[in-house]
Amino acid sequence: MKDKLGILGIQVGVTPDKEDNLRRALEFIDEAFLRYKKIDLICLPEMFYEFPEKEERLTAGQGTYERFEEAFSEYAKKYNVNIVTGTFPMRKEGKLYNTALIMDRAGRTVGSYSKAHLFDAYDSRESDTFDRGDGIGIFDLDIGRIGVAVCYELRFPEYLRSLCLKDLELLVVPAAFYTPRHDAWDILIKGAALSNLQYVLAVNQYGPEFFGRSSIVDPAGIVTARASDREGMVYDIIDPDYQDELRARINTYENRRAELYDL
Repeated sequence: MKDKLGILGIQVGVTPDKEDNLRRALEFIDEAFLRYKKIDLICLPEMFYEFPEKEERLTAGQGTYERFEEAFSEYAKKYNVNIVTGTFPMRKEGKLYNTALIMDRAGRTVGSYSKAHLFDAYDSRESDTFDRGDGIGIFDLDIGRIGVAVCYELRFPEYLRSLCLKDLELLVVPAAFYTPRHDAWDILIKGAALSNLQYVLAVNQYGPEFFGRSSIVDPAGIVTARASDREGMVYDIIDPDYQDELRARINTYENRRAELYDL
């Protein structure tokens, strides 16, 4: 029997004031530990700290990494909790990536994931600002294995399935999902959970361009917790044994015909 897990999403939005963005996020974490007895993992949204435009490509992220990592490392240690930091602009070897850090309970950065599928859709070109990451988001923590997909990557079922085939306890999705696409958000996160029989924690920004509605979805595709259209939190206790039971009853993993798929 596996331990049940308390998972928490912090729903905040970006402003031009990076320090205030970080302060609000950390204050919500403080509040969460007053409100809830069991929190094993926290996730924050995509680009809630700093959200550069393409004109800022050459200057974005300067001095960001150390401050961002240090603050969440301190909080991971303070509360003995795993943290997926949400994403921030990370500058590395002359390139700029949309990157999340994954921290364990001791405040150690166990890995990072840079968004591989950039939002070059509708009237946006994320690739004008960021470079594409080349890895996949798989990380081992004391709660089990987690997978990380960032926002637009919900639209790539082959990527989500590649993660979920690695025996995840939880799929985490930091996002900055734009208004007014509420219906697409709901369908995509429920579809990711249902088609992969996978717990999903999807954490969206809230602000003038983003509608919030962060959600926790169980492996049957049922939303078990949801944040409102405001800054706040979403929390639930998930049961990894239930996920295993569903997978034993609904044999979509065993019934796959990988030799037929041209992917």
